[in-house]
Amino acid sequence: MPIRLSGMVSGMDTESLVTALVSGYQLKKDNLVKAQTKLSWKQEKWKTMNTSIYSFYSGKLSAARFSKAYSLKKSTVSNSSVATVTASSSAVAGDQTLKVKELASSGYLTGGEVTNKSDSTSKITGSSKLSAITNKTSGQGSVTLSVDGKSTNIELTDDMTVNQFLVKLKDAGVQASFDEANQRFFISSKTSGKDGDFSLVANDTAGRESLYELGLYTDDKTSTAEYTKWAGYYNAADGTYTSALDDIINSAYESNKISFDTVAQEKLAAYSKASATVDSFNTKYMSDTGVTAEDNAKAQLAALISKGKGGDDNSDFDESKLTDKEKENYKTLKSDIDNYNTAKQSMEDLKDYVNIEVKDGKTTVSALKETDSAAGVANIAAKTAERNTKIKAELTTQYQNKAKSSYDMINAAHEFSKGASRKVGQDSEIELNGATFTSNSNNYSINGITIQVTAKTKDDEQVTITTDTDVDAIYKSIKDMFTDYNKLIKSMDEAYNADSSKGYEPLTDDEKSAMTDDEVEKWEAKIKDSLLRKDDTLSSIINTMKNDMASSITINGKSYALSSFGIATQGYFASGENEKGVYHIDGDSDDSVTSGNDDKLRAAIAGDPETVVSFFSQLFSKVYTDLGNKMATSSVSSAYTVYNDKQMNKQYSEYTTKISAAESKITTWEDYYYSKFSAMESALSKLNSQTSSMSGLFGN
Repeated sequence: MPIRLSGMVSGMDTESLVTALVSGYQLKKDNLVKAQTKLSWKQEKWKTMNTSIYSFYSGKLSAARFSKAYSLKKSTVSNSSVATVTASSSAVAGDQTLKVKELASSGYLTGGEVTNKSDSTSKITGSSKLSAITNKTSGQGSVTLSVDGKSTNIELTDDMTVNQFLVKLKDAGVQASFDEANQRFFISSKTSGKDGDFSLVANDTAGRESLYELGLYTDDKTSTAEYTKWAGYYNAADGTYTSALDDIINSAYESNKISFDTVAQEKLAAYSKASATVDSFNTKYMSDTGVTAEDNAKAQLAALISKGKGGDDNSDFDESKLTDKEKENYKTLKSDIDNYNTAKQSMEDLKDYVNIEVKDGKTTVSALKETDSAAGVANIAAKTAERNTKIKAELTTQYQNKAKSSYDMINAAHEFSKGASRKVGQDSEIELNGATFTSNSNNYSINGITIQVTAKTKDDEQVTITTDTDVDAIYKSIKDMFTDYNKLIKSMDEAYNADSSKGYEPLTDDEKSAMTDDEVEKWEAKIKDSLLRKDDTLSSIINTMKNDMASSITINGKSYALSSFGIATQGYFASGENEKGVYHIDGDSDDSVTSGNDDKLRAAIAGDPETVVSFFSQLFSKVYTDLGNKMATSSVSSAYTVYNDKQMNKQYSEYTTKISAAESKITTWEDYYYSKFSAMESALSKLNSQTSSMSGLFGN
């Protein structure tokens, strides 16, 4: 860049002169910036408008296409204290009879009050051990919690705390808590109904005694039935067990037995773990001298041992002769070598239990399959059979003990926990039009109506459910639709009919500096408000929507329009500014213009709902389709966009390119003019110097 002198010799305002000389180019650039700014404002204006149009299109208008939006029913109940009823569009109009015989309830077990038998002065807390309540130092027993066909065994150990016991219960499928204030256990099912109920029974005498002391041993339908069921699997006469118990054991065995692949995978995992240990050791101690990792580690350990002996092989190793760092290294080396030797031996022991394949220098280890002929298959099969035999034996012992213990408990003299209460979960039961229905909750969905029962009917009571067209709901649905339509069409008319901003253009920085902030804001608002004035795209959308809304629909040979239902605009001359496309509903209490007119729409809904539904669903389907076509993607617009967003983005980029070129041209010409003025200043400086010299020669 040339040196930009500012009239040091000539005294001229060089900067102003250059500014004036390039003003033509600057004006072109300013006009481009203004045009780009105006375009960006128009883009934002369209984005806001498009959001409103799309929200209407995808929201209320989309829903209004379907008859279900208007096929609304309502149901009333003659005794609302017994049930509440809601109706769907598919509900059958008319009266139905209802009787509520039973309400659904959850299963509850409220435990009896417990005491701290190990310390009478202290209360039981969540951290207290169960043995403090049972006063048993060993043999807390075993219990089973059954929920919805799933049974979970819980071993009550000597050191199990109250909180740990609660966790076991929760994991098994119930809600459980301990009230420290009242010193009671509370257990409840997670869901209502018979299927959601639970049973908590002892598997042995020790378990029964623990439940008794914990306040959880109760006489109820589920627990006594459970004891009786299991007692039935035991033949007291000869001490044998029924074939039914064998079936239970075999079923449990099938669910718990392990496969050949399971054992094979365990062997593979053990081999992989040992291999990783060996690899880690080799990586850590590998030497660059060719010495193996094992020899290198052993040599390092030997050196430390030698130092600990003071060089005398016959003396005892003394760790104190090592530095702290050496002591740490000694322990690490010894541990690493021991682990390495163990892992190497493990790999040797396990090599027959896995497939080891070396290909292209890479070693792949995989688990043996039953079909493999490699050594170890027979051993894996034998170990699988051995473990399954053990599993079968444990299950047999578990279930036989449970059957024998249940028999003993059923036939032994015993009492239930004092203060304990058990409420069995039950299903609800109703009678609708003479037909009986049951549910695990108090809710029913039958033939288009949803019934929530809240109380039982009296023996001779019969409740009536009346279902009919919901005139108010349908009316509101249509009214809400027009509210949204009117809001949108008015905003579009306002944008289209906006005042002209002729003579207003975006301001340059210099122009803004000469105005107040308020003046700038008003100036720009004037431009922004007019950006969609008389816009052809906006006009097309407005006309499409207005023409569609003015359409007539033929139903059963008769033509209907919005006016047929008391819905119309005020007309061109009677309408206010930008209100010509706004619809009013006769008799609408919220509309001051038409509130006094006869309510044709409500009357039509009540008298002929099918025609109303058919008309509005067809009308709004037409609007939806045509508006959707306006929002279709094209070469100049994106999907669901009513304006040419792609084209505008391209124009914006073109402006950016042109502005950059204009700035370059301004800089080029500025540099040119400054270089000329600089040359002139240099020439004048020389001239002045020469003049001074000549004056000196002539003695001036």
